[in-house]
Amino acid sequence: MGDSYKTLTGHRAGEAAIVYEHGADIEALMPKLRHSDYYTEPRIQELAAKERAEPGFCRRVRDFVVGRHGFGSIKFMGETDVRRLDLESLIQFNNREVIVYMDDSKKPPVGQGLNKPAEVTLLNIKCIDKKTRKQYTEGPKVEKYKEMLKQKAVDQGAEFVSYDPVKGEWKFRVDHFSKYELRDDDEAAWGLCDDANEL
Repeated sequence: MGDSYKTLTGHRAGEAAIVYEHGADIEALMPKLRHSDYYTEPRIQELAAKERAEPGFCRRVRDFVVGRHGFGSIKFMGETDVRRLDLESLIQFNNREVIVYMDDSKKPPVGQGLNKPAEVTLLNIKCIDKKTRKQYTEGPKVEKYKEMLKQKAVDQGAEFVSYDPVKGEWKFRVDHFSKYELRDDDEAAWGLCDDANEL
């Protein structure tokens, strides 16, 4: 019988032990993500399949990604325990900002949970002329904009990684989480471009 043996609940014999050990089935261990504009890499269905094949996989997911289409993503560096995470209550992407652990009282110590080193990508970070509404993708204005993003990363305790002016994509690394954003007045303070939302 070996690996092909099925229990009454439809799990392979080894998986029945997981149910007993954790007190819940594999689906109950999966991170929760209900809004269709948010996503994970690997996808939640893939996580469930890997947990079935390799019990304990979800305790150590390497470089786990959570993102929101059109807003950005976070890649949590190294291994992350994703079991039973309610991702929508923990991570919020808004235009040009990301917040992890919106409620500081629920934030674990640095290095635990999702409060760990990560690479953040924010979208809609574009250099746009206030008068003509033209998007700049190269030249001195873009270089100054990039310098502003580098300084903004430092001011927020982050490390600048890259800026793609064509895609409007800003990447930076953090050691832990709070709120990271680019506000309109950040650009104004540098005498720079307009907010992409005002187009």
